Amino acid sequence: MKIFIVGLGIIGASYAEGLHLKGHQIYAYNRSERPITQGIKEGFIEKDNALDKLTACDLVILALYPKYNIEFVQKNIHLFIPGQMVTDVSGTKVWMMNELEQLLPKGISYTSHHPMAGKETSGYDSKDYKMFENANFIIVTGSRSEKRDKEVLRLIANNLNFGKITVVPSQTHDELIAFTSQLTHVLAIALMQSDRLKETKEATGDSFRDLTRIAKINETMWTELFLENKEALVSKMNDFMEEMKYIKELILVEDKDALMKYLKEAKEKRKDFDIH
Repeated sequence: MKIFIVGLGIIGASYAEGLHLKGHQIYAYNRSERPITQGIKEGFIEKDNALDKLTACDLVILALYPKYNIEFVQKNIHLFIPGQMVTDVSGTKVWMMNELEQLLPKGISYTSHHPMAGKETSGYDSKDYKMFENANFIIVTGSRSEKRDKEVLRLIANNLNFGKITVVPSQTHDELIAFTSQLTHVLAIALMQSDRLKETKEATGDSFRDLTRIAKINETMWTELFLENKEALVSKMNDFMEEMKYIKELILVEDKDALMKYLKEAKEKRKDFDIH
């Protein structure tokens, strides 16, 4: 398959390298030239790479921030042709998908997806297609989705050795991501910002390091993601604060039995994750 990847950051570059190794022809665009030059040098981007190669490709993968994905399509709408499939790897979906569904010409299908993998670092030099191994892969359907889109995305997922594949609509995706990804990053950030003790570095154990690892954040990307999904994220933050308020009250009144019950319930919920 001929694939055109828009954006060679950590995800786009990792897709490019991994899919090339599975026999796909990879063409790409990046706002700065160095990743393109490096990708050609490393052999996973075709030597005759050019922007107009998009017209000859079967699949277009948008791997920029959501607003830049939209800008790219707007600027290069003349390069998209009927029969192509478009997808993206963005972390939030509802707003971006609505915009792209209206922009894309007739005859082009569009189904989004979200690779649930990454690192604390970002950019081309952080690429690593092996990070996708056994990671979750979410297919996000919309009004421009066609049956074959799921088949193409399942092929991509299998080529990159993803694990479980889940199919959801965009609204469900953004609610899930608000809880499982964005809220966890908010918690890690808030935990670091609440540090008031000069000896903290000398007193941390695995639990603190594990909880705060994702605070080593790409602040540009995550600012965009938080704001683009603010309704769902704030809703999940409110849910979390209610739980914090409840456990705080149990501790204050020293209700040992209720506190133990609450902790046990959480433990059983977490153990259930491991079963599935």
